[in-house]
Amino acid sequence: MSLPPTAVLAVDPAAPTTFTIDDVQVAHNIVETGDSLVAFKYTIAYASSQPTTPANKLFHFRLMDTDGVTQLGAIEPYAYNNAGYDMGYSAFYFSADDAPEWETALVLKMVGNPQYWETPPEVNYTLTTSDYSQLDTKKENQTLMGSWIIEVCRTLEINWVQKLLTETDQGTVFNEYGAAYGKGTIPGLQTMCPKIFSTQTQGLDMTRRVWLMTKLDEWPHQWDGTIIGDILEGLANIFNNAASWQMITSLICIVMVIGLFVWGRLKYANNHGAMIASSYILAGGTDMGLFNGVLLAMIVTIYAAYASYVLMGRHA
Repeated sequence: MSLPPTAVLAVDPAAPTTFTIDDVQVAHNIVETGDSLVAFKYTIAYASSQPTTPANKLFHFRLMDTDGVTQLGAIEPYAYNNAGYDMGYSAFYFSADDAPEWETALVLKMVGNPQYWETPPEVNYTLTTSDYSQLDTKKENQTLMGSWIIEVCRTLEINWVQKLLTETDQGTVFNEYGAAYGKGTIPGLQTMCPKIFSTQTQGLDMTRRVWLMTKLDEWPHQWDGTIIGDILEGLANIFNNAASWQMITSLICIVMVIGLFVWGRLKYANNHGAMIASSYILAGGTDMGLFNGVLLAMIVTIYAAYASYVLMGRHA
């Protein structure tokens, strides 16, 4: 005689002894204008009978809109120290396009994963105006959030019995253990709060350079009002001002360069020495305003092509 299978009732894991959201700090403009970071400290602690399943499986955090129903984001505890139990911190980051309305009463939830709980434990924290930064600039908000995280880590050091920070000439920063936890629990933290890392990264505000011809126009005029300038003007007068003196001096420089190449080919059967010597004539002549800078740019391009041929092309 066979009996029907008996239903197995789900048994909840042991409930945490302490299950709290302890503190919240919200900053904006921390990576880009209009973004926001909702950081919080929490405690999931057991006085005894701590589950063998890590905290990132049993629990998760959810950030809800002001209605308490619309979910804005969900993350898990970072199982770094003691499988993710005891005290910890984490954060929700929102880009400018996705950031919730500033200074609203969002609801932060810490709840048990329904996959493991029949009746999940839950604790809610409603954000208040005092949780939000009153600062505006990126630097101010990065400093505010960095200081908040450093103070949280001082508490974690006691709770974990593990050093997370170190003192330097630049102030208190993460040690290797603290940096690994910080970057793991808040992805991108080193960009958001670079000053709390011993190795700092910082996004650069790059402005595209605008190229002007100002210096090219300045070089020929450096001799104005000097005896050299008078000599150069006299040189142009010899040709009845049919050409500017810079055109004439540029031609003289080119003749000198050609002479060097002919000499190098005849004496040494190569132009390597001529290329080196002529570079001084052309670069120096340009700096003194005696050689046209546009011509120099064209010749440098030719030099580069020839050098590529000498070094690689003919040996291919």
